[in-house]
Amino acid sequence: MSCNRNTTSSCSSTSNDMDSLVCNIISVALQDMCGNCDEGSTATSRCTDCTELLCGPCVRAHQRVRLTKDHRISALPSNIVTSPITVDSEISSPEANVSPCSMTSTLCDTHKWPARLFCGTCVALICSDCILTDHAKHEITYLQEKHTPISVHSRLNLETKSAIHAVEDAMKRVNFMSTKIHEKLQKTSCEVQSVFKRYINVLERRAQELMKRIDQIQRYKAFRLLTQMERLRTAHSRLKCLSELLSSSIGGTSNENEFVAVNEKVHNELKVLRSVQSELFPCETDSVSFSVEENGLLSVLSTFGELSSMPWPPVASTSQASTPPFDIFDMNQHCRPVYGVSDQIVVTRINYGPPKMFSREGVQNGELCRPWGVCCNSLGHIIVADRSNNRIQVFDSTGVFMYKFGRQGNGIGEFERPAGICVSPLNHIVVADKDNHRIQLFKMDGTFVLTFGEKGSQNGQFNYPWDVSCNTHGDIVVSDTRNHRVQLFTSTGAFVTKFGFDNNPMWKYFDSPRGVCFTPSGNIMITDFNNHRILVIDRNLTHPQFLGEEGSRHRQFLRPQGIACDDQGNIIVADSKNHRIQVMDSCGNFLFLLGRPGKKEGEFDRPSGLCLGPTGKIIVVDFGNTRIQVF
Repeated sequence: MSCNRNTTSSCSSTSNDMDSLVCNIISVALQDMCGNCDEGSTATSRCTDCTELLCGPCVRAHQRVRLTKDHRISALPSNIVTSPITVDSEISSPEANVSPCSMTSTLCDTHKWPARLFCGTCVALICSDCILTDHAKHEITYLQEKHTPISVHSRLNLETKSAIHAVEDAMKRVNFMSTKIHEKLQKTSCEVQSVFKRYINVLERRAQELMKRIDQIQRYKAFRLLTQMERLRTAHSRLKCLSELLSSSIGGTSNENEFVAVNEKVHNELKVLRSVQSELFPCETDSVSFSVEENGLLSVLSTFGELSSMPWPPVASTSQASTPPFDIFDMNQHCRPVYGVSDQIVVTRINYGPPKMFSREGVQNGELCRPWGVCCNSLGHIIVADRSNNRIQVFDSTGVFMYKFGRQGNGIGEFERPAGICVSPLNHIVVADKDNHRIQLFKMDGTFVLTFGEKGSQNGQFNYPWDVSCNTHGDIVVSDTRNHRVQLFTSTGAFVTKFGFDNNPMWKYFDSPRGVCFTPSGNIMITDFNNHRILVIDRNLTHPQFLGEEGSRHRQFLRPQGIACDDQGNIIVADSKNHRIQVMDSCGNFLFLLGRPGKKEGEFDRPSGLCLGPTGKIIVVDFGNTRIQVF
């Protein structure tokens, strides 16, 4: 049995119901049109007697004609489905109240057949042939009212407006963030300019100071040379007069007595003028030079400052902040420690690279034997108390030996195991001549200046003075070790005051002080050697406070020795028997460590004295390894 699209099927009127059902399903699958009219209307019914597909109007006409009014008319299967249609799916019936003639007569764009189906995937009207080709496996439904172009248009319109609102909100957020970024970058730019302007101002002030110093040197040298020139002119004039007197005596008629008188006069004048011999060479030289100990400063400045586009989360601290002892950082007191003779602010800095090391054990120039004290001058030269060699050695900032002075003895300029050492505001080297129980001061070239102190326990006397330190007022503090006290003196060695427990059973509470230093506010810090802690005393040497305890953890010490304090109040301690350097802030909170036990670079064997260089470098006497390390 076959069914034709434009003609009726050859199915006989005697076909059973199964044949009719099959023909109906085939007709729907092929999307057959009415075969009775030429209007191209979709067939909705089938005449089972003449097997002709009929549209709605033709069914009514078929039933009015006398020859066919008794024919049996059966409706074709429904066109409405409740679930998506695929090629293999069963086509369901439409709702009973939807008239097939009310469906759209729009043609499919591909096959030019009436579009009775809707592709939800492509949002397009299609025909039944399309589901076999381009729209296979798509979400297909029969065309209903909700799938008409108008309803689809409304839905797409709503989606478009929603998308517009979302994009507009996104644009507002992006614009707001762009404004915030601009404002933040402007603020950051101001901060960068402010910081660098501050550093530039420091350099400009330093340049002005140097120019002022140059002017002072020029005027001083010019004055001395001018004074020398005046003396030479006076001598020259007197010598010419003597020459003329001698010439006139020889050429005249003078007798012998007159010759004797002239000779005596000239002889006496020449005796007076012999002092001119010391003026025959200029009293000043042109030995003026400008040197810069760069020490990597340019490389540091080239990478100075960092920018980050992400906020760093604050790190929660588990330790409680302690109370700063005696306002350690108080620059208004103008009584800070002396780092050479430099007026610049000195702050401890961490050197992440390997330290510089120099010297070794021996007695030759540049070699050391049981050294203890170390300090720097404003040029960065490193001055070391070579204790068992009984001398002071001076190295440049790179560790190259420059010169030395002193020898063993108890005379002026001689030493007996010198220990602590520092530089005063007058650029004098102050030495704790330990086993001679005195303090000696020298010019930077080793020329003796003065000495004070002797062995004893009275004020101004010492029993093994171990370390010394100066502040910018020129005051000198000395750790009087075996007297278990510290003493304060003026720059000329006059006794001011003391702190300790003289001949008292309580001396054990301050046992063998070693390292001493001043804080930025003028207070004094001492390493309490046998009590394994740090003592902080106010500038009047009356009220003590203690920092640390015995142990090997942070803020604990074993036999602390050298100590220093920078201009921010940071505390640097030689934790000797722990073989390390501890650095704490002005409140005594731990910051970082340097070193560990060993002999390699960056390792220590009982570090003793230490100091800060004018650029903030930490310089350590590595006692057990007989060397100096610079961090």
